[in-house]
Amino acid sequence: MSDYQSSKTRWVRINLGAIAHNVAQVSRVLRPGVKLLAVVKADGYGHGALQVARVALAHGASMLGVTHPEEGIKLRESGITAPILVFRPLLPGEEEVALEYRLTPSLSSFEQAKLLAEAARRRGIRVAVHWKIETGMGRTGFTPASFKDCLDQLLALPGLIWEGIYTHFAAAAGDREFTYHQFHQFVELLESLESKGIKFPIRHVCNSAATLLYPEMHLDMVRVGTLLYGQLPAGIKDSPVTLRETWSFWTRIIHLQRASRGSTIGYGRTYRIPRDTVLAILPVGYHDGFGVDVFPRPAGLIDLAKILAKIAGSYFGLPWGSFYVQVNGRYAPVVGRVGMELTCVDVGTIPDVSVGTPVLLPSRRTVLSETIPRVYEESQVVTDIPEKDEKIF
Repeated sequence: MSDYQSSKTRWVRINLGAIAHNVAQVSRVLRPGVKLLAVVKADGYGHGALQVARVALAHGASMLGVTHPEEGIKLRESGITAPILVFRPLLPGEEEVALEYRLTPSLSSFEQAKLLAEAARRRGIRVAVHWKIETGMGRTGFTPASFKDCLDQLLALPGLIWEGIYTHFAAAAGDREFTYHQFHQFVELLESLESKGIKFPIRHVCNSAATLLYPEMHLDMVRVGTLLYGQLPAGIKDSPVTLRETWSFWTRIIHLQRASRGSTIGYGRTYRIPRDTVLAILPVGYHDGFGVDVFPRPAGLIDLAKILAKIAGSYFGLPWGSFYVQVNGRYAPVVGRVGMELTCVDVGTIPDVSVGTPVLLPSRRTVLSETIPRVYEESQVVTDIPEKDEKIF
């Protein structure tokens, strides 16, 4: 049902059956007894955290992962009872919220642990925590040395259940040597703690890439996001899992405009029409997150050359500088600048195009506007259609 409703101009179709399939595929490659944490941060990578959480938990996940406490709160208020791990450090004052909503905090410093322990003592409860260990990502966590240095102080804090300990790989898909370096640091810390009688029920290091590439590192649990949403991590080509696409972004043509050779299109007159053609006007733009591209720091000269070639091609109107949409199963280039809420594509060579024709769009899932309705499907059966321009849970 790619055309949704005739009154709608843009929507995202999300296949919950594909998400269930992907969860099962990941579960199949885990070592016996290994738990699956489904990462639903960033609103489930744009899919809708609640919908993804329900499917993942129903098909094998035992824990959820979010970045911010408010993400966990929304899940709790929607009826999710499974453990929810909050990845980022809590700000002072957020301890009460974490306790009230039974969230599992990640602790990266003694100060954070002390504040949480004091909040738990005031409530007369105990709280499960996961200790974050910094081994090379460079963002948050105790270094192995600093964790050892304050170990006695940490053990003296009341109210904390030492449920888990973890680290985060910086380049699991691209730097095997450094990944093992991180893992060995983590294992050495575990061995040191175990020699003192300290053991953790849940030890975890693997993200999506490491889950596929390093089965020996699965330990007690893996944290998987990208794979659940039908995508292989960048840098991985051969995979033991067969994933299904979970997401497609659609709009429809609202106007057809004839354009003559030599005329220019859009703001700045950056594109000149090479031949007489027909332009389709689409009601999407950068306000929706369409056409937003992120250029990361180049990993080398080849990466740099690709980025520069794309920019130059776009500037001079060359084919490799364009990006494309699909109309009636055929590719049509975006021409001119993407506007705030309107975009032009060249459909002059595509037959049977009319006002209202559905158009499939490329998109970065995590930057696509939340105001664009999500249509949830089990295979080809629509399970949840928003009546307004918003997601409905």
